[in-house]
Amino acid sequence: MKTRLLAQRHRAVHKLPPIEEVLRGSILERSVRCGQPHCRCAAGERHTATVLTVSFPGGRTEQISLPASVLRTVRAWVANYQRWWEIIEKVSAINRDLLRAQRREDKERPHGRRSKRRAAA
Repeated sequence: MKTRLLAQRHRAVHKLPPIEEVLRGSILERSVRCGQPHCRCAAGERHTATVLTVSFPGGRTEQISLPASVLRTVRAWVANYQRWWEIIEKVSAINRDLLRAQRREDKERPHGRRSKRRAAA
């Protein structure tokens, strides 16, 4: 059982995307006004803007405008971030199973001699 679990863990770890291609955040499409008085958005027809939004502890949120030239890369990096978390959870579950297997082995193993402290008590 332990051999199977170790093989599963090894396979999961080898599916990790490159760490340097990981980005936490969400990609959103926003409707915005540019502020130019003669633009179509002044009459109500807004522009669309794609942004990466990231929330930080304490409630601060950062938004970064994404030009079309980087959108494909950013989508891939955000997907890689999600993939990392999926694999971390899988490896963690496998490690819990390994701990349970180790406990079962320890219970089944003969304990041998008692320690001198217990024997004296």
